[in-house]
Amino acid sequence: MYNTKEVETNITFDKILSNIDDYYIYCYYLNQMIKTNRPIRSPLRNDRHPSWSIYKNKKGLYIYKDFATGDSGNAIKFVQALFGLNYNEALKKVWQDLVIKKPKEFYKKIQTYEKEPVDKKCKIEIKKKNFTQKDLDYWNQFGIQKETLKKYNVIPVSIVWINGIQTFYYTEKEPIYVYRIFDKLKVYRPLSNIRYKWRSNCSSYDIQGLEQLKDNGNLLIITKSLKDVMSLYELGYDAVAPQSEVSHIPKVIMNHLKSRFKNILIFFDNDSSGEIGAKKLSEEYSIPYTYIPKHYYNLYNVKDVSDLVKNFGKKEALKVIKQAINEAYNKKQES
Repeated sequence: MYNTKEVETNITFDKILSNIDDYYIYCYYLNQMIKTNRPIRSPLRNDRHPSWSIYKNKKGLYIYKDFATGDSGNAIKFVQALFGLNYNEALKKVWQDLVIKKPKEFYKKIQTYEKEPVDKKCKIEIKKKNFTQKDLDYWNQFGIQKETLKKYNVIPVSIVWINGIQTFYYTEKEPIYVYRIFDKLKVYRPLSNIRYKWRSNCSSYDIQGLEQLKDNGNLLIITKSLKDVMSLYELGYDAVAPQSEVSHIPKVIMNHLKSRFKNILIFFDNDSSGEIGAKKLSEEYSIPYTYIPKHYYNLYNVKDVSDLVKNFGKKEALKVIKQAINEAYNKKQES
């Protein structure tokens, strides 16, 4: 009898998915039933610290993600990378290995294995809108231009649903922006009460600005927010930010950053939470830290880079930042 499964032309990912769950493609080629949303050592590179995992996206596909490099993709891209194949070759390999050959021992495991439920703790859905002039004016006051907003995946939105419930909607008095950080979303409502300003499904591995970094450089600044990352970028500095000043930066991420940048400097807010976070991070990773001089906060309520640009302009902000950086490294050399 003619077996359509033997035909290798026109193999598509959808055709494969009609025969086997993409989750099991990862398990088969890794030779283990791996847990979702839990870092393991990357099978695609030399990885001394667990920094690679798979998760289920909102379309129902299992996606791999390398938290150290930002590389991600579906099961076919994984097979491509693992075996050095092009896309069609990877499709044919999966088809042959898992659909035609259908290894008995592996399929026995599938029948008895129960996948972990997908974490639905904070499912965020959005309705995008176009930037208005008011949106652009808001960001321009911090020296951040539209092209920079696009580069860092800042999205203006009209509606936000949290776990299926319409939670926020855009008004001119309360605009909404969403940061897309790798596969996660972070909702930012800059003019709202602090309690309703942020919603996020990001983890400590989702470092803001990491995707946009150049391959290597002399100085990397660790600041406290994506807004400050973008302000620093406009001033000519490479920067990243954890989810907050009190968020931990995983060791695997920090080691990766150290391998790409000759010098790293912490530049948090000059207030109590910023000081605590900077000192803790500095002690853990032996990295110097600095702040905007205290009198800017005492006299003008300016404690971060973006507000420095807003209140004093780019030229003065650049002067203050350069001075703070020089003082930090002079202290480092003296110690």
